Amino acid sequence: MNDDVVVSVLCIAYNHEKYIRSALDGFVNQKTNFRYEVLINDDASTDHTAAIIAEYEAKYPDIIKPVYQTENQYSKGVFITKSILFPRSKGKYTAICEGDDYWCDENKLQKQVDFLESHEGYAACVHNTRLLDCRTGGSWPMYKGEQDRDLTFKEVVNYSAACFHTSSILCRREWFCIPDELRANGFGDYPRAVYMRLNGKIHYLKDIMSVYRMFTAGSWTARNQNNASKQQRICSQKARTDFTEKLRRYCREQGVAPEYQKAVNDVANRDQLQLAVLQKGGRCLLHGPQLGIFMGLSLEKKIHVLDTVRTEFKTERNEKR
Repeated sequence: MNDDVVVSVLCIAYNHEKYIRSALDGFVNQKTNFRYEVLINDDASTDHTAAIIAEYEAKYPDIIKPVYQTENQYSKGVFITKSILFPRSKGKYTAICEGDDYWCDENKLQKQVDFLESHEGYAACVHNTRLLDCRTGGSWPMYKGEQDRDLTFKEVVNYSAACFHTSSILCRREWFCIPDELRANGFGDYPRAVYMRLNGKIHYLKDIMSVYRMFTAGSWTARNQNNASKQQRICSQKARTDFTEKLRRYCREQGVAPEYQKAVNDVANRDQLQLAVLQKGGRCLLHGPQLGIFMGLSLEKKIHVLDTVRTEFKTERNEKR
């Protein structure tokens, strides 16, 4: 076995007492012919999360390498993976899995490393994920009927991180941290997916090798899915629109391939329209600059914008009842 660390796994945990053992078991049960490390930041949890991590640290000191915070860093605006965990990492490759998700295939890291080691032009290798609804116990594959394949830039920039879940990422170390000029307000999955794809190919494996828990206590899905206020929806769309405008400028300044710039322009224009719809209503598409942008979209993106109009109309009607 190579003495050098090949993979660094980054994990953020906060009040994950109910879930953290599954994540830790998924880490330590990996079967590999190389060394890997797991860097975990416990962000001053108020439950027993830190104590559970300490159990695994004592049992697997060569793998589990925690950072125990005494004050919550997320609430201070600290980018934990970039500022705390990544600088401590030693691996050639970087993986990520949050403390309430887990890996369900003991060969996950080996499969992904084997692929990247034999395919130099690839920035990352990802895979299928099982979605688990913590409210009902129901679960289903994130993607059905897929085959192993390369993800195009267009689908990554169109569908953001919906092409793959964060828990599935294994990427080359140099493409993990998003440059400041592409940093988004409040989310990092989409910028990271696009940044990786700008710098190399991304290979998708059809095997389900991780589980994403939806609607865990305090999670984004529990707070926002289907019950966000109109102001929250506007703020969320504005953050995305600001990012795609940054991306448009970045691609122009970096001189990326024309077909990539066209895909980014289409998405940035769509985001502008969706923000206008949220702020002004669907009538804004009938005149002025919004109409021109709308007419220039592909049929697929026109449908996407019209879906937003329809959803907002239904939501506003229900809120008035």
